[in-house]
Amino acid sequence: MNLTYQPEHVAPEIVTLLQELSVEYPIAPNAAGLMLEFVPVAEPSTLRVSRTAGGMRIEYGKTSAAARGIGYALSGTEAVEDLCFQTYAILYDCSRNPVLTVKHAQHWLRRLALLGYDMMMLYTKDAYQLPGETYFGYMRGAYSIAEIKAMDQVAQRLGVEMIASIQALGHLEPILRWPAYAGVKDTDNVIMVDNEDSYRLIGKMLSFWSEALASRRIHIGMDETHDLGRGRFQDLHGKQDAFELYNRHLKRVCAICNELKLEPMIWSDMYFRLGNKNLNYYDLQTNIPQSVKDAIAPEAQLVYWDYYHRDEDFYRQMLQLHRDLGQKPVVMASGIWTWIKLWYDHEVTTATVRPCLQACRKEGVQEVIFTLWGDDGGYCEFDSAFAGLAWAADEAFNGQSDDERIEKFFAGVFGTSYRRQLLASDLTITVRDTDMSPEAAKRHGPPPWRLHAPCALWDDPLMGIVWNEYKAFNSKVWENYAADLQVLREKLSPYRISDHSAGYIDHAWHCANALLLKVELRLQLLEAYKKRDRQTLAAIQGAKIDAVISALDGLNDSFRRQWLRSYKYYGLEVMQIKLAGLKERYRETSRRIGELLAGEIDSIPELDANPVTLGSTDTRYRMAATGSWFI
Repeated sequence: MNLTYQPEHVAPEIVTLLQELSVEYPIAPNAAGLMLEFVPVAEPSTLRVSRTAGGMRIEYGKTSAAARGIGYALSGTEAVEDLCFQTYAILYDCSRNPVLTVKHAQHWLRRLALLGYDMMMLYTKDAYQLPGETYFGYMRGAYSIAEIKAMDQVAQRLGVEMIASIQALGHLEPILRWPAYAGVKDTDNVIMVDNEDSYRLIGKMLSFWSEALASRRIHIGMDETHDLGRGRFQDLHGKQDAFELYNRHLKRVCAICNELKLEPMIWSDMYFRLGNKNLNYYDLQTNIPQSVKDAIAPEAQLVYWDYYHRDEDFYRQMLQLHRDLGQKPVVMASGIWTWIKLWYDHEVTTATVRPCLQACRKEGVQEVIFTLWGDDGGYCEFDSAFAGLAWAADEAFNGQSDDERIEKFFAGVFGTSYRRQLLASDLTITVRDTDMSPEAAKRHGPPPWRLHAPCALWDDPLMGIVWNEYKAFNSKVWENYAADLQVLREKLSPYRISDHSAGYIDHAWHCANALLLKVELRLQLLEAYKKRDRQTLAAIQGAKIDAVISALDGLNDSFRRQWLRSYKYYGLEVMQIKLAGLKERYRETSRRIGELLAGEIDSIPELDANPVTLGSTDTRYRMAATGSWFI
């Protein structure tokens, strides 16, 4: 849909927005196309898009509403919405291998603006360059200040605020692995509190972002510091109260923020975890002493993260507890599920985000962040998450999402089908009510269960660790998954090459193909091995293993293609190492079968194993790929 406008009749900030969007969209001043008329209104949350004789009229209360209105205009549809949140943000994980290129970050920013988001956070543990710190971001694709400024320049033109999300206490394992940081190391994850060298380093971190970004807001992390003060700190200073350590450190970091005129926010979980023996973030009975509450640095805004609960009332109770804890309004962080996924997971996202947004409305929360994490290597096709972000915006701004409305909007903004993007969400292994295991239901709660497809991908063809664990949910889980993958592969096939505007459908096809051939081969292998069916074993040893290796080659090429489209080169090696190792294990499987057929061995012990398993869903690669600890 070609759009045009008359600059002299449009507010300057909207002209700048239109000019930036025109880099990728058919928008030009005084040209052929639908004429856009922009009408500012007093109420900030208002968005009304209506047809006129020659184009589209956009009534907007703030820049993000105008930008979303342009998204509707691109699809030629009308809308009446309430952009009811003061801040509607995403957090993009650039710390677990993928580090967005400047170009692709700008690509994301333009689409986020059209969806109605007005903030983008970059989560960077160490992926930025500090003067004099050779090993900070070493071989990790660390950003320069110039690169961040180039992103921020585009963000400002779009009316999107860019802020940093860093770590100033825990989650610093990428730098603490190096001997250069032994002097500031408490444990493998946590920096040393009360150490002046620690605060000099943190000062450099904060100074980088203070210079790089126009925004004065910054997220300083400080979550999941379970072993705070329990490592080298305890050796040097003895055991100290964790609450006191945490608050003391927070005050020091906030003091540096004050010097730089930065406004910090932190994840809230440690206050709740330290208040109960199980370190459970979501214990509603956790005990946080009043003295601890009083000692929380008043500058720190608390961010409540919760990507798991499906109950609106739980969110409301936690938000109320947060209100009693901090001095500033609480920020809510939910999740668009990209972590431990090969493709965005729509079912988990909708089931958790909907009650979260409902609770936020009722509790008066004004700021919402949607996180896109990359746990275990960041192997998700992150562009597939545009479908989830479009759904979350529609849900928030309309009260309840409508697939038909999203389909039209999505086609205008992304040039592809929303529903088609959701097809690939079925890469996840779903165990349904009809095939549940009573033992698994007792242990894991009621189905459906969404088990992790990447674990099935990394699963060793001989050991089958994940194979055995997932059978604890249902004895036929793999037969059922093979049938699901067969259907999915067929549905995706027609769109492999043509559809790459919001996630490469071809990549989803390669994922489904490799998983399907893996599952089918192991089903055949176990049956043939049990019967000592020499003819089938010989076929598996040759053509069938060759087919799996070929599929893994295709997946490796697909990973590389979508990686280099989006990210700096660094981090791709992790995917290549994993896939290359998996291919060699299939070659080893062929060798073992050959030795069995030749009478050189009597059995393959890994295939004889029939463990009584608990249905573990540990997602780490090393837990899926091997029984060895040393990897």
